[in-house]
Amino acid sequence: MKKFWKPLLFAAIGVFALSSCEDVPAPYEIPGGGGATPEPIEAIETTCAEAVELTNALGDGDTSTEVYSVTGYITEVVGEVSRNQQTFWMADTQNGGRIFEAYWANLPEGVDAFKAGTKVKVTGKLTKYVNANTGKVTAEMKNPTVEILEGGGDTPAGIEVTCAEAVGLTNALEDGATSAEIYTVTGYITEVVGAVSRNQQTFWMADEKGGGKVFEAYYANLPEGVSEFKAGMKVKITGSLMKYVKDGKVTPEIKNAAVEILEDGGNTPTPEGIEVTCAEAVNLTNALEDGATSAEVYSVTGYITEVVGSVSRNQQTFWMADAKDGGKVFEAYWANLPEGVTEFKAGMKVKITGNLMKYVKDGKVTPEIKNATVVILEDGGSTPTPTGTEVTCAQAADLTNALADGATSDETYTVTGYITEVFGNVSRNQQSFWMADTKDGGKVFEAYWANLPEGVSEFKVGMKVKITGKLTKYVKDGNVTPEIKNADVEILEGGQGGGGETPGTPEGDVTIAASAMGLDNGAAWETVTVNGVTFTADGGGNNNSPKYYDNGTNLRMYPKNTLTLTASKNIASIVLTCASGSVANGNVGATPGSVNVSDPTITISGINSKTVKISNNDGTSGAASQIRIVSFAITFAE
Repeated sequence: MKKFWKPLLFAAIGVFALSSCEDVPAPYEIPGGGGATPEPIEAIETTCAEAVELTNALGDGDTSTEVYSVTGYITEVVGEVSRNQQTFWMADTQNGGRIFEAYWANLPEGVDAFKAGTKVKVTGKLTKYVNANTGKVTAEMKNPTVEILEGGGDTPAGIEVTCAEAVGLTNALEDGATSAEIYTVTGYITEVVGAVSRNQQTFWMADEKGGGKVFEAYYANLPEGVSEFKAGMKVKITGSLMKYVKDGKVTPEIKNAAVEILEDGGNTPTPEGIEVTCAEAVNLTNALEDGATSAEVYSVTGYITEVVGSVSRNQQTFWMADAKDGGKVFEAYWANLPEGVTEFKAGMKVKITGNLMKYVKDGKVTPEIKNATVVILEDGGSTPTPTGTEVTCAQAADLTNALADGATSDETYTVTGYITEVFGNVSRNQQSFWMADTKDGGKVFEAYWANLPEGVSEFKVGMKVKITGKLTKYVKDGNVTPEIKNADVEILEGGQGGGGETPGTPEGDVTIAASAMGLDNGAAWETVTVNGVTFTADGGGNNNSPKYYDNGTNLRMYPKNTLTLTASKNIASIVLTCASGSVANGNVGATPGSVNVSDPTITISGINSKTVKISNNDGTSGAASQIRIVSFAITFAE
């Protein structure tokens, strides 16, 4: 090992909390600047790839006790210099993509900015950062000292493509994957999303000025001297393509792209919409075909009655109505926050502009405008959630059963109980679950697409909750489900990150088909409970985390992925029936337990634990490197 130097105050930097590694939050304060007396430290020499492996072996959110020196090339610089620091990505080769992140790295003396192509050595402790909302793992070093080894030039030239070609190349990637190659996409800005934040701004582009939303530049870097992007500009953006997938929708994009402005086409004003009320907007939307979008642009005026979820990408979702207490009439889905506004609030009077869309899921119609521009007419403050009549789960079921089939109560109720089963993934910051008056009380009352409270990424079995809304007697095929739709939820016990992990009690040995787990086709997920067994998925550092696909009706585990099964009693063994030729080339692990692979079957025996973690340890690529699970046969210990 070799000795290196760092500023004496480097240790003081670590006390500042990191809010997000995505999209360049504010840098760390460095009291007194960079003129401190150095002290020697021992650093372990590694490559970028080795640093990623070491980081992935840490616990989520943990930092290594050892100090490392990681050598590689800067492949992408994120944001501008602030407080003599700047963030960049690096890899073992100049075109190696975004492998390891130097987060707010300290600029060496005499260096004004980091540049793509520079060969560097960064020194500090490794951190495994996990985004609480997406589960994405970033291998990084916070506030490292940097030694420049080879001088580096400008941003590397990318492969020249049009917007349409970029979309085709992106769609060919795996869900969530990033291209190894760097591309330069030329086109016109057709829509700017949100305000400038930390010298970055998001926009859509196309090959023609009126081409619509074809390819996204997500938090692109503003060139020097440019204060904002404008619709109509002709631009050239450079970076790695990414296939971003959410709720089954694919967005082809480049994140944190370098931007060259070819023509300043001026700002195309937001079109004036046809003025309508919320009620009129609902009627117009209902007249559309399912899933269709109106050709006309509308401006809908009303009051925000409920805000759904937190701000993301300078957007937030809310419901609105023609009166402050009018309930959930029309939805503004991922509406753009106006400049200077940090969040939407219930009670605000707003005008939203965009195309109407008739969104349909599970037979339920949601009238909405996606990505609306918003003008705030009155800042009405926050309207508190109404308080309902307090009832137990059993009482709520009885009250619901007394309603006519399909009817909804006039009164608002607050139902208190324990979550006994969570089904389906989080979608639009909502998730469904069953509850009862005791933790093991079974499926008594349903919260259908309940709203996740702020700061909570998912509901968990065992949580004690209070849900508020109107009772509905839902009837299908003669089966009655007592429920509250879109309930507001208060978590009383077992909040985010703690409590409430205990699944239901399995009644006996079970065989669970992947197709019966209630997972959305092609969508990443985290936790689902089926037949008393909780399945928890983890990407393990791969851009792809476990996903279910209707094609083949199997659950796919990619290299580095893990799947943890948890039950309330000891699991003796598990037999995985897989698609032929998809057993990770035999590189399957289990903790605890012994693994035997005989394509297409993986047998895990000797578990004798309530929890077992299955891991895909293969290091190759392609279908053979995956584990494509068709079913789980679970045997419990006596």
